Amino acid sequence: MKLLKYLFVLFLINFNLNAQPGWSWPEDKATAEEKNVLYTDYLKQGECQMAIEPNRWLIQNVPNLHVSIYQNAIKILRCLIDKEEDADKKNELIQEALSVFDKRIENFGREAYVKNRKATFAYTFYRSDKTQYANLHNMFMEALELNGNKLGNSNIVACMDICRKHKLTSKTITDDEVLNIYDDLSKIVSFKLANDPKNADRLKRYQDNLDKLLTATITVDCNFVENTLGPKLSEIVESPSNGEIMETDYESLAPVEEQYSEEAINLAKKIFQLSITGKCTSSDIALEAAKIMFTAQRDFAIAKFIAGREQANNNYETALEYYDGAIESTADDLQKSEVMLNKAQLYAVIGNKIKSRQNARKSLTLNPNFTDAYKLIGNLYMSSYDDCREGKSRVKDRLVFIAAYKMFKRAGLETKANQAREQFPSMEELFNENLEVGESMNTGCWVNEEVTLNKR
Repeated sequence: MKLLKYLFVLFLINFNLNAQPGWSWPEDKATAEEKNVLYTDYLKQGECQMAIEPNRWLIQNVPNLHVSIYQNAIKILRCLIDKEEDADKKNELIQEALSVFDKRIENFGREAYVKNRKATFAYTFYRSDKTQYANLHNMFMEALELNGNKLGNSNIVACMDICRKHKLTSKTITDDEVLNIYDDLSKIVSFKLANDPKNADRLKRYQDNLDKLLTATITVDCNFVENTLGPKLSEIVESPSNGEIMETDYESLAPVEEQYSEEAINLAKKIFQLSITGKCTSSDIALEAAKIMFTAQRDFAIAKFIAGREQANNNYETALEYYDGAIESTADDLQKSEVMLNKAQLYAVIGNKIKSRQNARKSLTLNPNFTDAYKLIGNLYMSSYDDCREGKSRVKDRLVFIAAYKMFKRAGLETKANQAREQFPSMEELFNENLEVGESMNTGCWVNEEVTLNKR
């Protein structure tokens, strides 16, 4: 009875095999069918040791039978590798598995896909074996070249890891080669981020790991950023394919904002990140990279960085433009308030006290508790004595100090407030002008504040 059941199962399996497309049976079909049934049955039962021989027979004698004999061979060999304790025997099984990938390509093609999986498999077992770093590196380079943006996610960081290990142990890879590999992998991450937003968090972690591995592989300092990456960015930006000819808006006759290639934007991002890591954000290339990034994506922090750098370079008009860009790039009132104060401080440097106070007041409308804004206005008033003094009334000339005192008190700056109070009119000066403490007066001048008379 059991024999009849077995024969019936064998018949069904054989019937299904004959009905499946893609099968190329040899003349000795019966033997091939038997081997195929044996190894698949053993594999289903987890009997890897029993499954390997009939599978090997098929790969050796009927290599073009069906792609599944190679797919299942990897499953069987992986099972055997995991169970094998002898290092030499384990390595023989790993090598056999790698040859299975190659034989699959010979008989069923799909080279890019298979070599991608081959690299993953090899990395699993050889990533800590120094004698295999060169082979692993070559496998990953093949997979990278063949797959491009389709490189498996698991191979992105693994590829950079082996690049690092191979360079450190063999010294045969140049810094430029490392950088090119890093660039290629980073572009793949950027592509996947744009096309697979669901995995954005994971892909960003990949990029973070790529950045860390790069700095662990080559010396990424300010000199590297400025003299290696800087010229590369300039070359990309200046190339004709990257907008050398500016477009024009013919209604306003103004040039349209320059557009940069994805390659330029990606490199700019890396330069900026590495400039932060290398603590060289004061370099010209970091500023250029930030501006390229901002044209691609309006970002509050980037705009604020550019504005600060331009202000430090005394390019005040440009700084104001980017401060405005920062304000436009955020919906956060506290951030807007912060930048309004930055503008107020810049106008104070320029000497435009009216615009300085205007922006400080705008800052306070968004954040009424922003003490630095009150402090700035107080300082503007304190420094306006010579600007506003008419020399006709000693009391009125000193009203700006009362206005300053009020601002410092609001900011909670007692020391500054006391300094302002020391400049109040004296009791004698009030008496001489027939004025009393508590009267209301206007400072006049640009300050134009109503203050309550007080004495020092």
